[in-house]
Amino acid sequence: MPKKRKKNRKTSRGSAAAVVSRALLPAQLADVPDCDAECCDDENFPVDEDFPMSAFREQFASPAGAAAAVREDKRWEWVGCIDGSRMRHRILASDDGTAAVEQAVFLGTTQEGAILCAWHETPDGERPALKKNILSALDRLQGALRPHLEAEIREGRDDDYTALVPEAFCDAPEPYGAGIPLFGWRILHPVTPETTWEDTLDIALWNSSIAIGDWSGHYDHVDEISLDGFTRLLRHHGIPAVLCAECERPITSRHPRWPGIWATPTDEGGGASCEGKGTGPFPPAPRLGWYTDSEFGTPHQPQSAS
Repeated sequence: MPKKRKKNRKTSRGSAAAVVSRALLPAQLADVPDCDAECCDDENFPVDEDFPMSAFREQFASPAGAAAAVREDKRWEWVGCIDGSRMRHRILASDDGTAAVEQAVFLGTTQEGAILCAWHETPDGERPALKKNILSALDRLQGALRPHLEAEIREGRDDDYTALVPEAFCDAPEPYGAGIPLFGWRILHPVTPETTWEDTLDIALWNSSIAIGDWSGHYDHVDEISLDGFTRLLRHHGIPAVLCAECERPITSRHPRWPGIWATPTDEGGGASCEGKGTGPFPPAPRLGWYTDSEFGTPHQPQSAS
């Protein structure tokens, strides 16, 4: 789970102001530290409130110019986070002359852990259907969140802003990842000679990263954002999501290294030991030789399906 909650990112008329990292070429991405709760406060990440526009503008006056460069194998891509889940902005150019700027938001830890466990719970032959069901559930999540984002953005603007509708998508697994596809949402902004950089960023999708990433708790009233609500959403779409009855984390009993043992993934190691809700009594002082078998934790136990 996230180690530090961040303040909600505020919306503005032109873009979402934030402390972010500057866009990098793919060769530079390996030098970027992993994104966590502190990443956007690090001195290695300069303030760039117009991201992702300013880094592209440094070399290209318009998306059309950038697309022409991409066709010459100068691929542009940025992957990073701003107080929430990872985002990606990249320029896609096709041989038929068309081009688009992809704006993508990936799953946060809440959704990723639940889907990872559901993926393991599903036999290999049923995973193509599982993938389609996951995409349907993710479309439903964005549909539930989008009206709240629209309302917030309209409060800070003097126009009748309407959010674009992103599509759920999946990419091939990361080489060193969990082995499941990368799931998220994206908008492909078409590039024409008249397209400006401002035309290639939808604020609602940009701001959805903080809700999906669950840093602030500001969107707890959206049922699909909470772990319980997201689990119900997955089950409604036929996805075998299971939570532990004690610690309430997503679990699977079909992990390839721990078959038959209920285990959970977390950014702090996870595993088969259930720590409960963290409300158990602490031994009184002095605590000399107080370790007991209970310090190993207890096994995870699945909640009854509801």
